[in-house]
Amino acid sequence: LAVFGTGQRGRTVLLFQNEKFVKNRCSASRTYWICSKKDVTVCRARVVTAVDKNSQERIIKCTYEHDHSRKFPSNNVNLPVLIKREKALSLDAS
Repeated sequence: LAVFGTGQRGRTVLLFQNEKFVKNRCSASRTYWICSKKDVTVCRARVVTAVDKNSQERIIKCTYEHDHSRKFPSNNVNLPVLIKREKALSLDAS
């Protein structure tokens, strides 16, 4: 059985194997979930749920392993901010 909870912003989240998934899309019979840390990391973990004969949502497919390593090394976290500042300074100089 799928276990659901409520996220920080009040949306429904799927809790599976001590990890949180958010709804990605729905079809007529299935709901597709992605790892909640996908945007911060390179995690490709996915889950598919469907309603069974007893009207209970069940996990029918789980793909990929969780990988919560960062997209970028931690020393490059402020790189976009530095680029914006350099552009602003060059515009002010001209």
